[in-house]
Amino acid sequence: MNASYPIVPSGSGTPQTRRDAGLARSQPASPPVHAAGEMGLGGARLRQECWNSLGERTRARLHEHAGDVIEWYAREDESSGDGRCYAVLFGDRGLSIAEPRVSTDHRPVYAVSAFLFDPSSLRHVQIDHRPPPRAPRAPRSSAPSNGPAEPVKDIGLTAAARGVVGNLPPRAQELLQTPFLTGQQLLRCSWAYEGFEHRLDMFMFYLAGPRDVTVAAGTKVVPAGHTDATAHWALTCYRASVVKRIGK
Repeated sequence: MNASYPIVPSGSGTPQTRRDAGLARSQPASPPVHAAGEMGLGGARLRQECWNSLGERTRARLHEHAGDVIEWYAREDESSGDGRCYAVLFGDRGLSIAEPRVSTDHRPVYAVSAFLFDPSSLRHVQIDHRPPPRAPRAPRSSAPSNGPAEPVKDIGLTAAARGVVGNLPPRAQELLQTPFLTGQQLLRCSWAYEGFEHRLDMFMFYLAGPRDVTVAAGTKVVPAGHTDATAHWALTCYRASVVKRIGK
């Protein structure tokens, strides 16, 4: 496939929304380190074109909820049936999402929802992951040498989400999942990226629950002599406390 096409994740259409009951609280668990899945090529429209297709009022509402934007994306909504797009903005005041819907009188409209933050709770960690070429990723030890094995928690990610997360450095995987290890319900999960076979110029993955939002955002490069397994990632992982939810 022509390398000039944007890289778009398979199955990244509508943000996944979970309606499950909250997970039961249990003993502390280790965040799982997932196996890497394929991050495929596609010819979908780029995020700027998708963003421009949203109405001015919808874009303004997203900005109002997000505050100063840290990262964002817009993608075609595979479930819309009419080629409309959805958008996600992550900012210093919230995570806002616009999704295409049909009104009761069958007009195309947008539903805007948001997870609003306590701005003082927003924290970030930078990760500069540069493994040597052909070095296999070290497996995570599930048990310390002097104690019993720690349980590994399934926080409810879909197979597609696990595959994308599995491409990230183990530390980024840990930071994304940790707030959901003690019973917090995972309400939303979505991601997007753009770039080329050897380089992602934009990557964002988020998890959102009733109390916390976590985000990994940054870039990926596959240097000469490397493969996807030894790609270099420059990421910032964020975590913020949710103080209010708007919409579903």
